[in-house]
Amino acid sequence: MFFSKLSTMSLFTLSSKASPTSAPATHEQKQHARRGLVLFFLLVFPLAVLFEGVTIVKQDAFSLFCLMWTPGLASLVTRLVLREGFSTVSFRVHGRRTLHAIGMALLIPVGIGLVAYGLAWITGLTPFVHFHASATLSLFLSLLGTHPSFPTLVGFAVLFAAAETISATGEELGWRGYLLTHLIEAGVPRPVLVSGLIWSLWHWPLILFGTSGPGVPRVVSASIFLVTITSLGYLIAHLRLSTGSLWPAVVCHAAWNSTILELFDSFTRGANTSLWTGEAGMLVALTALVTVFIFRQHQRHHPRRQEAPGFQPWGGMPPSFR
Repeated sequence: MFFSKLSTMSLFTLSSKASPTSAPATHEQKQHARRGLVLFFLLVFPLAVLFEGVTIVKQDAFSLFCLMWTPGLASLVTRLVLREGFSTVSFRVHGRRTLHAIGMALLIPVGIGLVAYGLAWITGLTPFVHFHASATLSLFLSLLGTHPSFPTLVGFAVLFAAAETISATGEELGWRGYLLTHLIEAGVPRPVLVSGLIWSLWHWPLILFGTSGPGVPRVVSASIFLVTITSLGYLIAHLRLSTGSLWPAVVCHAAWNSTILELFDSFTRGANTSLWTGEAGMLVALTALVTVFIFRQHQRHHPRRQEAPGFQPWGGMPPSFR
């Protein structure tokens, strides 16, 4: 099967060129994957235009939530229309491999945030200020009241984590659950890079036509954002492809939104904040890019161990693909 063959391929190979040692997908498999990609884009594009427009105008959390689910909805409809099934989505937990990846998924955003924001604060590029909650976090904090009890705080943490996870699941079902795997199946060169670029460009209307940081041209912010999110896409793809589970990708995406957008940004404010920190900040982009370089170097010098018998990335292909 395609997925069992792909288990021997490195992510470095997938992000650069086709593996000379892997068996190529059949013509039928490529054609099916390409039809799936065409339908996916035909669905996700108008949905994204609609909800990005609504989000830009209304600037509310619900519109943003709907927008984040457009890739997931497009992928689910595509699977139903083309009768691909859902076995390749794979929310399975493959033992310690997946648990280790989930731990990495939590650490990656925190590590990038600590380095990027730490440098900004230490060098004085952006000031470290008292906590001021973002709009989304303020909405959740308003539910706590003046003197919340410990059970209330625990409930808040669970509710906030659940909201971030559900939102991230919508995007990951589409980007890493469908787009990435079908780019590989279709034989598209550099599928990891391509999927990351598409994910980044999908956000561009929000940057070019939404709110913008003071003093930073929108095109500059969008370009820096492209580096940040494409790099993050590489790291999330690494978690997805190396475990065969979508859970690490979902957790990493949710952790990124929670830490970078909600936590670290809540301690940063100033005229140069949007230039150095945040998803369109130069220090965050540079740190994410360096993290990708470290991952690639580690992958080159420490190739993956032989898979356990029966392990198949993404849970195996539907019967029609075998």
